[in-house]
Amino acid sequence: MRKAAVAEPKISVESKINARLPAALLIAAVTLAVFWPALENQFVNWDDDKNFLTNPAFRGLAVSNLRWMWTTFHLGHYHPLTWMSLGLDYVIWGLDPTGYHLTNVLLHTANAVLFYLVALRLLGGKIWTAAAAALLFAVHPLRVESVAWVSERRDVLSGVFYLLSVLAYLRAQKEGPRGRWLAASLAAFAAALLSKVIVVSLPIVLLLLDIYPLRRGPRWREKIPYFALAFAAGWAALAGQQTGVAGFAGHVTMRAGLRVELSLYGLVFYVWKTISPFGLYPQYAWSGSVSPLDPLLLATAALAVAATAAAVALRSRYPALLTVWGCYVVSLLPVLSIARLDPQQSVADHHTYLATLGLALLAAAGLTALRAPEAATLAALVVVGLAALTRQQIGVWRDPLSLWTRTLAGAPDSAVAHNNLGEALGARARLEEAIPQFERALQIKPAYVEAYYNLGLVRRKQGRLQAATQCFEQALQIDPTLAPVHNDLANCYAVLGRKQEALEQYRLALRYQPDFANAHYNLGNLLQSEGQLTEAISRYQEALRLNPALVDAHNNWGVTLDALHRPTEAIGHYRQALLLDPQNADAHNNLGSSLEAQGKTKEAMAHYREALRLNPSHRDARANLTRLVRQSQASRQ
Repeated sequence: MRKAAVAEPKISVESKINARLPAALLIAAVTLAVFWPALENQFVNWDDDKNFLTNPAFRGLAVSNLRWMWTTFHLGHYHPLTWMSLGLDYVIWGLDPTGYHLTNVLLHTANAVLFYLVALRLLGGKIWTAAAAALLFAVHPLRVESVAWVSERRDVLSGVFYLLSVLAYLRAQKEGPRGRWLAASLAAFAAALLSKVIVVSLPIVLLLLDIYPLRRGPRWREKIPYFALAFAAGWAALAGQQTGVAGFAGHVTMRAGLRVELSLYGLVFYVWKTISPFGLYPQYAWSGSVSPLDPLLLATAALAVAATAAAVALRSRYPALLTVWGCYVVSLLPVLSIARLDPQQSVADHHTYLATLGLALLAAAGLTALRAPEAATLAALVVVGLAALTRQQIGVWRDPLSLWTRTLAGAPDSAVAHNNLGEALGARARLEEAIPQFERALQIKPAYVEAYYNLGLVRRKQGRLQAATQCFEQALQIDPTLAPVHNDLANCYAVLGRKQEALEQYRLALRYQPDFANAHYNLGNLLQSEGQLTEAISRYQEALRLNPALVDAHNNWGVTLDALHRPTEAIGHYRQALLLDPQNADAHNNLGSSLEAQGKTKEAMAHYREALRLNPSHRDARANLTRLVRQSQASRQ
């Protein structure tokens, strides 16, 4: 006699959500609490300056901004969705770094929750094991570089779309309609690629998940669209690197064997730093040249090969081990030395952002081997310890001085760190302290263009124009295509009275960078001083087209119009300058002069007084005001 089948009780969607919600809220709360101090951090002079502080192109979401975002390979990268998120930040916050850091923290918090949802599916619905995995990922000190460095918005934004793609893919395997979930996964993958190309390895990760834990064998056909997108993004990234990074040629000529060794070193390095997250630095630089016979390289290469062999040998007994190791390796491939451009920096903390997700899963799953009380206690202790280290690491990124001081503590032979510390000191007018940093950078790397350039800028601030010109000229001997160096060399020539040479340098700056607003402005000033007023106006006009916030261009355009006896037009530009910068004493004084020429003496006196309030030592404003006061007194007598 057959037994009647007993129907299993169905768990409603609402019940599932209610069961999972407390863990999700806990993960979000802990992640926000740990990373909240990042909101006090500033922009740093490591890409932040080039991406935001001196780059007007990203500021907003106008058609011109969007066109730039979707076509630029700025600093050698293509990530239009990341630029759009930063443009939105600018619309809301301007250039206040607090808002940009808040966005990074919120995106990272979203990734922690999304990873929890992914882990739930990969771990068979074990809520607190999945929560432990999410927290081990979210509060680890290796995450700090991706979250506390605004320029790495690419990591946290691409992470959102990457995890959404994985989540949709996993849902497609068990929940209908399958086609729609796969389409959603593919769309999220495309968005991830448009945020940062490092996610290019996702199709291989999905194939590995097919094998384990899905246990259904790799489904190649459904991955064809993923591979097509990955190929297109990889090709675009390679093109951007060749055009946007000067180090590409040096990378190509580096010996293949050494690149492989450095890549294997990276695999071991990141695992070790995940297990022991001490001694984390913004940059890890090799001292001197890197030898393929270096004992550390040989040992780590052997260890990486042994780990791979062990994962393969144990695949039947421990299939999760091979999946985690495989996902880890393929996720790191785009940033290992086999593909990277800079042989002096083979590793960086932010490279671990997505690659170590599997390691967090494996660690959390290992905790379940313990009894519940011991597992919960150990997990809590580890999370608290990691959170404390993360809080400490966030402080490293507080400002440029703390960033590069910390870097030099771990990498004293880093030319980049010495140069950037000197730059930070120079920005704080600590010029005598900055100079030895640039000189040390040049000792380590004699052909370091940026160090020559920054040393020249400091010499110019000191008033040592001849020494500054020598630094700029040396920089241009190394790389004659650097528009900013041509521009600053021209500025020095102009002050030294070498007008023809200055004119040539401005034109070279604009040949190499036609959209260089400051070079147009400076050339306009030189032309104005030479009496070429009409051409000067055309340069001011172009400078303002490229950078509408260039206050001095409006002011000097007004001065030029006054020289052409067009005071009404001049007044319009002075007023525009004051709309942009009400504290501009020169614009107040010049506006007063133009108003006085039109007989509006009362209004003119008000602007002279405002100029003196803002700048009590403004000689022209004082002379103009004194003259008007005397005329007024004489007329009353």
